[in-house]
Amino acid sequence: MNKNNLHYIALLLLILLIAGISLANMQSVTVNFLLVQFKLPLIILILLCVLLGAFVMNLINFSKGFSLKRELKSTQKQLEEAKKEIKTEEKENN
Repeated sequence: MNKNNLHYIALLLLILLIAGISLANMQSVTVNFLLVQFKLPLIILILLCVLLGAFVMNLINFSKGFSLKRELKSTQKQLEEAKKEIKTEEKENN
């Protein structure tokens, strides 16, 4: 089994766990958010919280990926400069 398959299996198990917890909590709850108060089923509240958490994690991973790409480009540029210096030194020594 490769890493992607394990990732999909873990994701499926997580979804099933969330669905099971949600189905066990079908009653309506009152939500107080800032100055607004509303009722909705607990299943919807749980799923919204999970989706919001996933969205926030994707934003965090996106920003980390962006900084890693920038660092990779910088490192590749340094490597190319070092290769050019080595070639120049080899030509001078020959």
